[in-house]
Amino acid sequence: MNTIGEFNYPNLGSFSEALEIAQEAIDKYGGIIPNEKAAEKLGYKIKDPRKISGPIYRRLGDLTMFGLHEKIRGGYKTNSLAEKALDPYDAVKATEGKREAIRNVPIIEKAFTEWNGEIPTETAFPAKIERLIGGISWKEAQNHAESLRKLFIECFPYLKAASENTPAGGTGVGGENMDMKPQLGNVTITAKGEGFGITKTLPFTKNGINSLKKLIEFIETQVPPKQNTNDEIDSEAETN
Repeated sequence: MNTIGEFNYPNLGSFSEALEIAQEAIDKYGGIIPNEKAAEKLGYKIKDPRKISGPIYRRLGDLTMFGLHEKIRGGYKTNSLAEKALDPYDAVKATEGKREAIRNVPIIEKAFTEWNGEIPTETAFPAKIERLIGGISWKEAQNHAESLRKLFIECFPYLKAASENTPAGGTGVGGENMDMKPQLGNVTITAKGEGFGITKTLPFTKNGINSLKKLIEFIETQVPPKQNTNDEIDSEAETN
């Protein structure tokens, strides 16, 4: 964590890493991820969970600033905000959840609002930070410029997407190319039968596709024993 003026912000980890740890906790550990597993998700090799170093804990602590998970004894616990931000079935809800998480770091929301979602050029950035915060020197603003600009470049697209009710993608902000995974939209499946009907919309992501596979497996259980249908008769006629 770093501090500039009255604002604290994460500078040892990224928002995407906070999301990844929360996802890992939900998918594999029932919402509570052990310390060593969280560290391993960040790329560290942990031989003894009792000897995790201070720098690793500080980095993990930085990631809790987004409010997706909190430190508990032995690990990190996710919450309802994490479930919202990582909702695999509702892309709009997930985007809003990500915005809520980012707003837990007030300096991001303040900069986004006052700059109308545009990131200043690298040369103008320190002066913009100085005016944004007030009560700090240009030198102090310059010392924080690199880490803050990196943070804003990652997080601004999520805030833009939430305001537009569209998933965040690899779009440009202030002339910058965002190195982010694009969202490819949604996939909708509809199945109807006698006494049975279902329509489901899922995000076109790996989690969404996995959920779709499970849904198809369920739908297969609702199919009656194979009967000679008109389609099958037509098919036989065409092959004969």
